[in-house]
Amino acid sequence: MFTCLCHCLNFRIFLPQKCLLFAQILRTVLLIRIRQYFAGFAYYIGYTDMILTDASREHFSSIQFRVRKATAQSQSAVPFEYEDEPFFPAYQAITEVWKKHRPQRKVAEAFKISRNSLKAWDQLFSTHGAVALLPDIAHVPVDSALERLVLLVKASRPHERANYTLRMAEALEIPGASLDIIHQIQRSHGYGQRMDEKDLQYWTGLQHILESVVKQKEKSSKPIRDLKDRPGSFFNFHRDHLQHRVELFKALSQLDKKRQIRSVLQEFGMAPNRFYVLKNRYMIYGVWGLADLVQKGQTGEKISPHLELQIIEERLMDPSLSTAKVIKKFDLKCSRANVQKIYARWKLSRFKKPIPIRGVLPSAVPAPIEKEHPKGESSAKSRFPDLIDSAGLKVNRCFLQFIKRLAYKKVVISNPGSILLAPFLDQLGVVEAWHTHGPQSLRSFEITNNIIVNVMRIIAGFPSINDFTMNADRSVALAAGLTLNPKKTRFYEAFDELRFSHLQKLRNDASCRARELGIIDGKEIAVDYHCDPSDSRFPVDKSLSKAPDKNGDMVYAHRPQILWDSISNTIINIAYCEGKSRAPSALYRFCEQNLFQIIDPDVIAEIYADSEYTGEKQLIYLTVRSESDVTMCLKQNPKIKRWKEQTIQQENWQDYREIYRIASRDFILPETGKAFRFIVKQNKETNATRCFGSTHTDYSPTKILDAYHIRWPVETGIKDLIENYFLNKPPGTSPEKVETHYYCIMLARLVVDYFRSLLCIPQWRSPEDWECVLSTIRTSIFSNQNCELSLDDSGDLLITYLDGDRHGIKQRLAEFLLQRKNNGLNRVSWWGNRGVQVQIKDQYAC
Repeated sequence: MFTCLCHCLNFRIFLPQKCLLFAQILRTVLLIRIRQYFAGFAYYIGYTDMILTDASREHFSSIQFRVRKATAQSQSAVPFEYEDEPFFPAYQAITEVWKKHRPQRKVAEAFKISRNSLKAWDQLFSTHGAVALLPDIAHVPVDSALERLVLLVKASRPHERANYTLRMAEALEIPGASLDIIHQIQRSHGYGQRMDEKDLQYWTGLQHILESVVKQKEKSSKPIRDLKDRPGSFFNFHRDHLQHRVELFKALSQLDKKRQIRSVLQEFGMAPNRFYVLKNRYMIYGVWGLADLVQKGQTGEKISPHLELQIIEERLMDPSLSTAKVIKKFDLKCSRANVQKIYARWKLSRFKKPIPIRGVLPSAVPAPIEKEHPKGESSAKSRFPDLIDSAGLKVNRCFLQFIKRLAYKKVVISNPGSILLAPFLDQLGVVEAWHTHGPQSLRSFEITNNIIVNVMRIIAGFPSINDFTMNADRSVALAAGLTLNPKKTRFYEAFDELRFSHLQKLRNDASCRARELGIIDGKEIAVDYHCDPSDSRFPVDKSLSKAPDKNGDMVYAHRPQILWDSISNTIINIAYCEGKSRAPSALYRFCEQNLFQIIDPDVIAEIYADSEYTGEKQLIYLTVRSESDVTMCLKQNPKIKRWKEQTIQQENWQDYREIYRIASRDFILPETGKAFRFIVKQNKETNATRCFGSTHTDYSPTKILDAYHIRWPVETGIKDLIENYFLNKPPGTSPEKVETHYYCIMLARLVVDYFRSLLCIPQWRSPEDWECVLSTIRTSIFSNQNCELSLDDSGDLLITYLDGDRHGIKQRLAEFLLQRKNNGLNRVSWWGNRGVQVQIKDQYAC
């Protein structure tokens, strides 16, 4: 098309002498504009580089070795032929036919090829030259937009993982995206696990060579050789540059002295400096390094990859961003055309709804929601009780072999807690939930899965995956229906396909099942945040954002948002919240997706919120949506400070306990007309003040403050999750893997609370009726125990404690498990519906 337009501009008309100069200037300007347009168009559509297969990458990776080997075996300082390169036999066969004029039949027999192949080489050599004899490389067809996206992410964020690129490709609706394809693209361009700069240079240079070879083969032109005069037209160095270099290296390889090189270079008209450049390329890329390189034209001014990726992210998350708004948001000093190129290149204008890229998206504050009774959800365990049988799920084959061996041989274990809690985890329906709401690619035909392994790891007390995989005890693996501890790769890469949509459904299913089992009460609920500063060296590359820590400093952090049942003192739900998502926007989304989908608003009697939720709109939302009372600690923003000054001016103080005094005043919320009791609590010695508020206008200030202590279980619960469930030690790097860790913690806490509530051990409760934490249970019966594992007569796993039962807890546990077996509840699906029993021996007794 460009050529046709150029021919159209080569018009010849008769003009006066004064107009001739103007016509020439006009023609030159039009040609420049057309070139700029088509250069920009080529940049928009891009081109597809060679995405090499594993065999092709292995072939090019070993070229340097094969060239060095040929150099060492030859007597010359300049190498030429090396092993396993199809170009050399093809060129030698063409030489025999063209230069020596041998019959094609004899040449084909000598080189053990078909005559059709030789005829094809003959035709290609006459048309395109020696470059046509370079073999076609096996490659994987990939959408050019996906390849461009992978390179853009790696150029701007070198340490970003592939699952982020997959998430971006899905958001941009690029077809054919998968982790395998993304990894192949990365490896084909030199982005390996080591992130070595030399690898990047090598594979980038190879891509340039392969692209140049393809373009030269596809270039249509007149034949450069005459088929009727093969011997006379064989050497055509002025048009076949690759042949010229091949013949030069062939001649140099026959020399045995270095001082003879200069005369050969002079004969071939090659400058010494140019020769050594070609020699270095030959040592690196072999004969491919001798091909001419097609230089890439300039495309004009270009926005940096990092800024381009930021613009794509912001536009996907906020469809209202126009090019002008993007320039204003990033404070760019460039034309709108540059930003418009990015919009056109990635077709961003077609996205009309916000797409979640990472974490929870900030959104506008919605209007108060009218009373709405959602349909009661039920868990996958109650909906599909026969899912394991109907789906044809199998017990791990190695585990079945281990069970057969266990019938006649005992195994020593030290962490029986994970095995003891396996029947209770099975009651939570983790298998049914995974095969209902999990990603399709991660649903295997085995009943067990990596979620079960992680939950058991947390229960057993391994704070990190490294501690777990390096441990010799196999209790966790056996509890999960395996025989060996999975390697780190299974933990870090097995969850790459998990998305927030999957985790949302999985978490809600666990909450619904906990409600069905009576673990969750749902009458008095506390909402809180926890800030976990990230220790990553590259937090920006991992899609982490900043949030305030305890000291008020802005740090890169994971920020879980937690719903807690204050009556049963257990977790309701936990979700990853992006650091920059503040309470106003995060609260609405979190409650709608994680609270009101599980617990009917009519059940909720009181909601307790921390100071981060301070705001009249949040208060109205919680009050109207749940039709319950709300009590909250208030952050002293300008409006709260005005209320505090008005309350203090009344000087209506009364003592509260020993060191405090309190004052209260009722205010009317303007949007609803409801009364709100505002309380100022002041330290008598330091005059430090804290503000509280409640919709309980019928309560006295003292009663409101006393009732606010019901919120404290969430504070102690978060500390328990940090110390005993390793909340602050998420494996992996992406936000999805962090939330996967939160999901495993949620399951582990629910399982422990379920087990503790049913067993009812008096020693595990304090005089104040506070329940013990997991560390106490680990010390008693879960971890660091001297046990043997075997099979009893009924086929159940039998744990034998060998150090006696000083406090009687183990005997109570044995009776409890036997009773559950009689009720049909002591069985584990990933064990083949086997259960677990306990017996006690004292090996030190006389």
